[in-house]
Amino acid sequence: MMENKVLWHPYGTLDMATIRKHGKNYQTIVKKKGLPTQRRTFKTKPAALAWGRRIESSMDSGTWIDTSESVSTLIDHIVHELVFSFERFNLPVAGPKLTQLNSIAAYFEGVSIHDMTLDDVLGFAAMRSKTICPSTLQQQMYYFRQAIENSRIKLAENVVEVAIKELVKKKVIMSSVARDRRLEEGELEALLDAAQGHWIGPAIEIAVESGMRQGEIHRLKWSDIDQKANIITLMRKDKNSIGGRKQHRIPLFKGVREVLLRSQNVFQQGDSLFGVKYAASISDKFAKLTKKLEIQDLRFHDLRHEAISRMFERGMQVEQVRLVSGHSTLDQLSRYVNLRAENLVDY
Repeated sequence: MMENKVLWHPYGTLDMATIRKHGKNYQTIVKKKGLPTQRRTFKTKPAALAWGRRIESSMDSGTWIDTSESVSTLIDHIVHELVFSFERFNLPVAGPKLTQLNSIAAYFEGVSIHDMTLDDVLGFAAMRSKTICPSTLQQQMYYFRQAIENSRIKLAENVVEVAIKELVKKKVIMSSVARDRRLEEGELEALLDAAQGHWIGPAIEIAVESGMRQGEIHRLKWSDIDQKANIITLMRKDKNSIGGRKQHRIPLFKGVREVLLRSQNVFQQGDSLFGVKYAASISDKFAKLTKKLEIQDLRFHDLRHEAISRMFERGMQVEQVRLVSGHSTLDQLSRYVNLRAENLVDY
């Protein structure tokens, strides 16, 4: 049985509150005669203690207000409210963005924005930095800031904004750096051999043969593919279009067609080719595969660099490649081109 007890705290003691371990989290329960019981779950014990003390103090002074019927201040609710703010106008939230927002909501589930500390946010960033690159983490922290701003909740201090400044100063987050990583001899064969019978195999081949983005591959449907006309229809980002996306047609290259034909038993039943819920599952699975094979510094997105470079190496013109890649400017396209001198000796 759980018993009320006085707990030590650097700012005093908790007389009405009970704190108990709840899985990996800490749950604070505050009871006072004549007032509704208050419960909240926190990631850390200090945060649970601080909240308990604050609620006790406001109850003792008569300034406590029951906000259970007001706008939710829970981080996971605030994140989902950001997504809804787009979806209510039929504006799709891109798969990668949705994945990153969902990971924020899951990590801070049950935590109030008023109780979230700078240390909590930095702890989240430290955890994420172990699995994603600095530029991706930067984007995720910007999404986090966007969710807080969208909530319009008045704060004494926006700890997410403070955390971003500290992470920038320490160079934990930064803008993307141009990469020139391409497949080395034998790497593609090793990857496909290890991926036999798994959906990641066709995903890798489609990326290398088409230059499609991870999210585009994840959303690919049979109804998008016209095998008679040899055309794939995609919905790509376009800031000037209603809804932020525009229909885009790319050629169904021979290599992609061959992958589709020989991999039908790997794809899921139905219209969608890939049955995984999130686009990030593709890069996550790819990362596990490269780790298993001890292939160093190769990301799934590098396969798009590989594909675009191969297009130029086999003689395609700039405008032809731009049509396939979807880049709006030559400067954007140039970041994806990493030609090899040995492939140009015949020119």
